[in-house]
Amino acid sequence: MAINYVSACTGGLTFCIDTADGEIWRRADSIEDGVYFVKKYGTASAVYGSSSMDFATEEGFTEDDGAQKMWNTILEAS
Repeated sequence: MAINYVSACTGGLTFCIDTADGEIWRRADSIEDGVYFVKKYGTASAVYGSSSMDFATEEGFTEDDGAQKMWNTILEAS
């Protein structure tokens, strides 16, 4: 099980997670939510990002790199 895809979504992040039973999706509205999911599921050797990660203002972030900053903070805190 591991997070393999991240996208910006309405001011938060959405994770695609590979599991033994197929893919599941989880949403992190806060850094704490994201840290929980990273600790629970881990990350794949390659985690891909949606283009929404580069244009995060279209998804409710105050800066275009806001989603990437959130993801980096989650990884640093995990």
